[in-house]
Amino acid sequence: MPPTDLHQRLYGTRRSKIIQELFTNTAHYPLANILLEYLLAPRYFQESDFYVLVTASLIQAYFLGSWQYQGTPRPLLGNLIAPLIYIGVELMGHTNALSTNPHYLAYFGFALVIGGLQQARLNSPLRMAGYLILLESIVRTNILFVTFLILHSLLETKYQFSHFFNDKTHIFLMLVTNLIGVMMGVANRNAEIFLVLLNHTNKQLHRYSEWFLGKDVLEMAITDPASLSLSRRERAVLFMDIRGFTYWSESQSPEKVVEMLNNYGETAEKCWLNSDAIKVKFTGDEIMIVFQSTEHALKVAQCMQQSVSFLLDSYGLGAGIGIHHGALVEGLVGSHKVKAYDIIGDTVNTAKRICDAAARGELLISEQAYDTLLTQPKSEELRALMVKGKTEAVVVHVV
Repeated sequence: MPPTDLHQRLYGTRRSKIIQELFTNTAHYPLANILLEYLLAPRYFQESDFYVLVTASLIQAYFLGSWQYQGTPRPLLGNLIAPLIYIGVELMGHTNALSTNPHYLAYFGFALVIGGLQQARLNSPLRMAGYLILLESIVRTNILFVTFLILHSLLETKYQFSHFFNDKTHIFLMLVTNLIGVMMGVANRNAEIFLVLLNHTNKQLHRYSEWFLGKDVLEMAITDPASLSLSRRERAVLFMDIRGFTYWSESQSPEKVVEMLNNYGETAEKCWLNSDAIKVKFTGDEIMIVFQSTEHALKVAQCMQQSVSFLLDSYGLGAGIGIHHGALVEGLVGSHKVKAYDIIGDTVNTAKRICDAAARGELLISEQAYDTLLTQPKSEELRALMVKGKTEAVVVHVV
């Protein structure tokens, strides 16, 4: 299924993940390498090396961002994509490229270390992950120091590394680079811990909101809050409840009753997951489901009639189902501080009365609902019901 707008708001898009990966990880060493190459050869931007490096970086960002978006991160493998492409292309043109260009090996080394640290974070406890973030930040800021060291060595043909630290400016650069790495690491660690807790809370709230509102209503609530205002709609309403539940529950422990109701709900849920159900409401042993179309309501009812009956038989119970279609009012109802998304109207009451009239294992659908079906199932019987609140009989089909 394509991601919904709500999903994209909560978890981002593939494009946003790729862009984030490019600027927060992949582009760091290539940027330092481009500046180094430019200082060594001002015509660098006119050479193929520059375009190979940029292309390799974009490829790496695409794969790393896509894997992150799909929930299957592979940081160790992903961080090696760009350096392997870049170095591989360079070696095809210059077999001695590694010996004359130490920044190639540095590129691979940084990619390997950073990728390894990111890989280790995936399955590490939060505390350990924080230390790995700190270490990664120190490594990442040392890209500047190492490329400076390499540039210094390439500009001076008789350069000796042993003399590098005789210059106090070099010591200053090394210390500042690492201190900045520590400070960034602490900041990133705190931000990451907060983000992990925020994501965990977000998932909990998302799950709880779906329980109370339903997936579709929650989507509307986020993307178009005005759509939750009370409005008149044409809907199909289904009710199902268990016959003999009260009598049966009197002789059972509360734990046994809850276990049965949970199994009952989970079994029924499988039938409406891929339907156009707008709202699902559990009230004890009763389930109310509101659909956009009668076709989906009937399909779900037939599925539940079969699967739930099989489950309830093991408890010596059964269920009746009723469906009605008509106008109702739906939207947020309640006080200023406490509101609930509810369905109100005679259509709901009639669907409940039809369900009450259904015997164990029966599925009754009102004539109004039956007439809206594009493909009408065989009606085994027409029945006229005198129900509470109705002056005229409600005609139903037994299907």
